[in-house]
Amino acid sequence: MQKDFTVLENKTIGKNLYKFRKIREKKALEVAKYVGISEPAYTKYERGESKITIDIIQKVAEFLQVDPLQIVASQPGHIFENITNSPIAIQDHSTFQTTDEKQTKLIVQLVENVMSMNEKIMQLLKKK
Repeated sequence: MQKDFTVLENKTIGKNLYKFRKIREKKALEVAKYVGISEPAYTKYERGESKITIDIIQKVAEFLQVDPLQIVASQPGHIFENITNSPIAIQDHSTFQTTDEKQTKLIVQLVENVMSMNEKIMQLLKKK
């Protein structure tokens, strides 16, 4: 049997559920009610003790107003946008840390360079 698919990492995703919830200043009970489960059942997801499904990720993402891909893909040190649109880095042993202005400018420049590269690639592909 071929394994060319990604397995969701419960511990990492659980940490992300917790950190996004804290950033949004929501209680576990609020999220659990929205998802339709008990608070103890929800906190097991945050601790990575229960198998996290796409359905759970989608419902939590809706409630917290977060892109579900950020919940799945964010790793310690990765940057994402919070509700106030200021960059935040997920840290393993802290609630959150904002990036400085210089770092933000470098990130914006990097994204602009990637977008420019993608446009050039699309132009080359259209010529074929």
